[in-house]
Amino acid sequence: MIEQRQQRLRRLVRVFGLLVLLHIVFPARAHAYVDPGTGSYFLQFLIAGLLGLLYSIKIYWRKIKETVISPLAKRLKRRS
Repeated sequence: MIEQRQQRLRRLVRVFGLLVLLHIVFPARAHAYVDPGTGSYFLQFLIAGLLGLLYSIKIYWRKIKETVISPLAKRLKRRS
């Protein structure tokens, strides 16, 4: 009986949290002005993020490669 109450309470908390999140993400009305320069700002932000990600991959490529290939090489040696 206590477990059922706890499950109902958890479900209620999840639903309430989802409703709050949806209310924050999709407000009913936003009395705001979107400047034409805002689009270019978001585009610059997106390009900068993409370039930063690519640069990070370039820097850490050797570590990423060793992490992925090392376990595969060990498996192949075990099978032979």
